[in-house]
Amino acid sequence: MNQVMTLLRQLEAHVQEEIGAQSRVLAALEAQGEALRSHESARIVTATAALDSEIAAQARRTERRNELLASLATAWGLPAGTLTLGSIVQRVGDEGRRLARQRDELAETVGNVARQSRRNGLVARLHQRVTSEVLQAVLVESGSEAVLAEGGALVDAEG
Repeated sequence: MNQVMTLLRQLEAHVQEEIGAQSRVLAALEAQGEALRSHESARIVTATAALDSEIAAQARRTERRNELLASLATAWGLPAGTLTLGSIVQRVGDEGRRLARQRDELAETVGNVARQSRRNGLVARLHQRVTSEVLQAVLVESGSEAVLAEGGALVDAEG
């Protein structure tokens, strides 16, 4: 049981780290959303780079989570991959109260991340659609309908 409690405390620390990481992802997504709405390409690039940095760290956290869950499964004689935070909370009873609260907080934060990500995707698609329509209108008006069908052309901006 001592090993299980040690692993439980490590899992709690990991979940707290994940809550912080997801909060940083949310902040980065919000900054990206503001940048998209500002139409300033430099802000969009900066915000997207910050978001990419946060997402890149996800693989390391996922690996650590999988290790902890596999260790707990082994300690309980279960097949790896069968445990969830909810099932762990049920197994440890009163010792799982903190983990239960963390699970709820993590679920809320991840939900906020998903909603903000969908909003950013919508804004980006709208920008892409408007840009495409403007380009199409400009090219059609200038008699370049063939360019649209062919997908573009190289232009000598200096000549």
